[in-house]
Amino acid sequence: MSEPASPPDAVRRAQRIVFAMVVVAVVAALVVLGRRERARAGAGGPSGGAVVTLAVVVLAGVTVAAFRGVDVRLALFLGAIPLFLVEAGLPAMLKRTVAEMANAGTVVPICSAMGFAHVLRLTGCDQHLVRLLVRPLRGLRMLLVPGGVVAGYLINTTIVSQAATAAVLGPILVPLLAAGGLRPAMAGAVLLLGSSMGGELYNPGAVEIRKLAELTGQPGAQVVARTIPLNLTACSVALLAFWALSTRRAHRQATVPLPPAEALAEPSINGFKALVPLLPIVLLLADGLVGPNAITRPLEGPSKILAAMVIGIVAAGLADIRSVGRLAASFWEGAGQGYYHVISLIVAASTFAEGVQSTGLVGLATHSIAGAPAAAMVVAMVIPWALALVSGTGIAPAVAVMEFFIPEADSLGLDPMTLGSVAALGAHFGRTMSPAAAVVMMSARISGGGPRQILRLVAPALLIGGAGLLLRALMGAR
Repeated sequence: MSEPASPPDAVRRAQRIVFAMVVVAVVAALVVLGRRERARAGAGGPSGGAVVTLAVVVLAGVTVAAFRGVDVRLALFLGAIPLFLVEAGLPAMLKRTVAEMANAGTVVPICSAMGFAHVLRLTGCDQHLVRLLVRPLRGLRMLLVPGGVVAGYLINTTIVSQAATAAVLGPILVPLLAAGGLRPAMAGAVLLLGSSMGGELYNPGAVEIRKLAELTGQPGAQVVARTIPLNLTACSVALLAFWALSTRRAHRQATVPLPPAEALAEPSINGFKALVPLLPIVLLLADGLVGPNAITRPLEGPSKILAAMVIGIVAAGLADIRSVGRLAASFWEGAGQGYYHVISLIVAASTFAEGVQSTGLVGLATHSIAGAPAAAMVVAMVIPWALALVSGTGIAPAVAVMEFFIPEADSLGLDPMTLGSVAALGAHFGRTMSPAAAVVMMSARISGGGPRQILRLVAPALLIGGAGLLLRALMGAR
């Protein structure tokens, strides 16, 4: 039997329930207004201004709900209901939801990648990769900050979960940073920036890559290749800015006590285990950039990604024979968590985006900025950034904005890949600045630094990196 909620928790829950009831009441009133407007417009006539007004109010309501701590999925589904009611109808909403729940283009790659990450944790391969990346930093104090960020960035390419990346890297990296004189908040900032900035976007199984591939009709490996220049630009600028700012702060900080010697002990590294996490990515990128190989040639789409992950799982089993009997259970546990934590967000965001599309609001907004591609690019970065900042997740904002803008990219005079990359990176940077993000909490817990202190350290660098991203994207806009 669960314990009763503490007074603060009970108050927060009551606030959320009351807020949801108010939102439902407002939406119901707007639905009536929208139907009356449509009735006045006549059968077959265009949707009136009330429907567009409804979409704007619902968007605002969903944003406020996320900011107040309402579960993002619940807010998105509640917001989608009135949008479908006034236009396509609830059966269309259910049809869209079911289609996205069974979308092989997202479910198979993402769940298989999450399952593979659990196998890496079971076999210890992820720890050996971490040690391999962190070992060069020992004795190079001036490179601790950039090296720690790069280590997290690289690990995030194989573990497509920011919080999991921080959990794997933190226990090894943080004592090393502390030994180099970094305060807990700075160590947490290094861990956070590396784990959450954008390394995941090199993985063809990443959420944003899969959605962009689906919307553009391009293979995942090709999408990764197209996003690399913008990713490197944004993250490099953010890293350099963070390094410069941290160097200035270091001159004003006193040294901190060294951690116990056992915390800095350097276990041996198994080279084979360290390379196992990279195997699926190497196979998929080689297939996309060089051409199909003997393994991937007979396969297409999601099955190709699943095959690469299965090969990685087999390699992990060979690296740790004792864990072979638990490989399948570990994989499916990770796949299930991937569906719960990631696919559910994609389903909610895609359903909500479809509802907004049906009201004509996106078409109206696109028409208003059709002659200003620079404005469209700014909107594509700022909106997911802001939504990720208030919600703590970058998945739903990135997917929703892609659903809105990618189909309209040609009419805006923009490259769909560039637009999608900007939206994805904006969402990543916004999440990294969010006090509600799981990776922020994980980084604070491992380092011992306060979340707000950590965010104050990373925010300026991320803003500078965002400016660099926008400039690079506008320079390449067609």
